[in-house]
Amino acid sequence: MGTLITEMILIAVVGILSMIEGIRLVMAAKLQLYDVLGPGFYNMGMGFILMIVGVIYFIFQSKEVSKEKKESSSSKEYKIKMASMVGVLALYIILMNYIGYFFSSMLFFILINRIVGFRAWAGNLAVSTAMTVIFYVVFAKWLNMFFPQGVWLGPS
Repeated sequence: MGTLITEMILIAVVGILSMIEGIRLVMAAKLQLYDVLGPGFYNMGMGFILMIVGVIYFIFQSKEVSKEKKESSSSKEYKIKMASMVGVLALYIILMNYIGYFFSSMLFFILINRIVGFRAWAGNLAVSTAMTVIFYVVFAKWLNMFFPQGVWLGPS
C-alpha cells in the first residue's frame, strides 16, 4: 500500500507541476494572438487529466491490493517492469531526435506493450501502428504541433 500511495503522490505532483507550467506559459504569452489554445492551456489540461487519471488509478489499485496480498516475487516482477518502462522511455527520448517521431514511437509502443503483457506480435504491431498514427494525426495535423523528424529525415 505504501508503494501505491507513493505512486499517487508522484502522479499528483507531476500533474500539479504541469498545471503550474501551463499557467506560467499562459501568463508569459499574453502577446500571443495566433493560437487560441496555445501550449499553456494544453499543459494545464494535460496536468488536470493526469491528476484525474491518477486518482482513478489509485482507487482501482487500492481495491486490487485489498483483494489479494502481493508476494515478494510479484513485487520484484513489478519493480523489473517499472525499471524496464523507465529504460524504454529514456531510449524513446534519445532516439526521438535521431530517427524522428514515427520510428521511435513505433519502437516505444512495441516495447511498452510487450512489457505490460501484449504477447502477440501481429496484434502488438497493429496496436503500436494505430497508436503512432492516431497521436500523429491528433497532435501534428489537428493541433499543428511539430514532431521531430530526426537527423536522417529532417530538412536538408
